[in-house]
Amino acid sequence: MWELNYNMKIESLTAENIISGLTNLAGENFNRKDDVKLLIETAVQQGKIQLLEELSFHAKFSSGLLRVIQKKDSTIDEAYFLKAVDEYKLGIEKVAYFIEELLNGSSDFIRSVLTEKYLQLSQTCLANLNLLCSDLSYLKLFFNDVKSRSN
Repeated sequence: MWELNYNMKIESLTAENIISGLTNLAGENFNRKDDVKLLIETAVQQGKIQLLEELSFHAKFSSGLLRVIQKKDSTIDEAYFLKAVDEYKLGIEKVAYFIEELLNGSSDFIRSVLTEKYLQLSQTCLANLNLLCSDLSYLKLFFNDVKSRSN
């Protein structure tokens, strides 16, 4: 089992550190493990850990909003619900933007595969992107853990 060094900062993490810690957090709840691994490796290789952290934040935020939208509890005010839908759309756009930014420095093959899977305007891509956001939510938890342990 991977143990986090208490002096470790997010900027000094390796792809292996992140993937191992993320696997421990997510357990069997990974939907798109290989794709998350590719994004992590790409971010680390390009020195874009901060971008990966931003991606994980917006993914977790979007996942939370999607759960609210899917429940559509009748006790929720309609104006709040519509605001949640708008915020979700904006969050998903930000997630797509950050993925594109990460993919700019990756190989043509990886960029092509992940663009086709997550970034095209289709129901399938949106469903895939929602599953990826769910996985990236664990990444946000991992980054929070690293920050709390290093303080």
